[in-house]
Amino acid sequence: MARDQPHRAHPASLGLTRSASGALMGQGDAYFVDIAVPDAVLLDTKLAVQPRRSPLEYGAVWYRAHHASSVIQDWTPEQGLGAVAYPVKPSETGACRHPDGGIAFTTAKNTGLVAEGALSQTQAFTCAVRFDSRDGEARTLVTINPTDADNYLFLNEKEGELTWQDQKGSVAVAIPSPPTPAWVVVGYDAGRLSIAACQEGQRLAPLVTSAAQNPKLSADLSGSSDLFIGCRSHRKGILKTLGTSRIMDVLLWSDSFVLAPGAATELNAVCRYAETEGAPE
Repeated sequence: MARDQPHRAHPASLGLTRSASGALMGQGDAYFVDIAVPDAVLLDTKLAVQPRRSPLEYGAVWYRAHHASSVIQDWTPEQGLGAVAYPVKPSETGACRHPDGGIAFTTAKNTGLVAEGALSQTQAFTCAVRFDSRDGEARTLVTINPTDADNYLFLNEKEGELTWQDQKGSVAVAIPSPPTPAWVVVGYDAGRLSIAACQEGQRLAPLVTSAAQNPKLSADLSGSSDLFIGCRSHRKGILKTLGTSRIMDVLLWSDSFVLAPGAATELNAVCRYAETEGAPE
């Protein structure tokens, strides 16, 4: 037989029989084939279910997406581990619970929250946000704003692009926004910025990192910092930085850069856990 001709085995030789309707049947619910088949046609059951791990077990402060009241006057992290986030000073009405869960943010309206002193030392940290932005215009998702500096880091979505940069514009990394709901994870390590994202339920895309460490930025971000959610600061102005989105979860590793090579498996497991256990009650 020529090598490029497929071998067509008779059903009887494969341990198959025919039902009254003529359909091939195997033994019980299984089919037994006594010929070699390519690996590509076999199902890998290991990929069917992704592993899950609690963000708390992985050292994160977890602002989880569940709120009983319609107006949110505080966002307490799970098990009280971490600083409580309160409405920023310009917020007159407070943030509102989204009908689908999480917190709703509206264009040009500052209903942001702030966890003051969330980072005691701004030398290395990681922050992950699960959000929904139908139009790709979430604008400011989170900001790390130092207590005693005139510079800060902010995560922004505009025109379908996610950008992680400092306010002075000295360092920036950007990636296309994945279809939402989605995760975006940003990190900072002694003057270097990193970002990765993925659609909810998927694995994080490869990390994008700034080319070199920035000593000036490293000096600007020394000392403690506040975590702003949905805005950049307590300022009443700069309304153009406020977009429309729904933020479901915020994870903060306040003193750890957890985007190092080899960490993707753990981060994906944390995201899967938050998606299921972090659903609104």
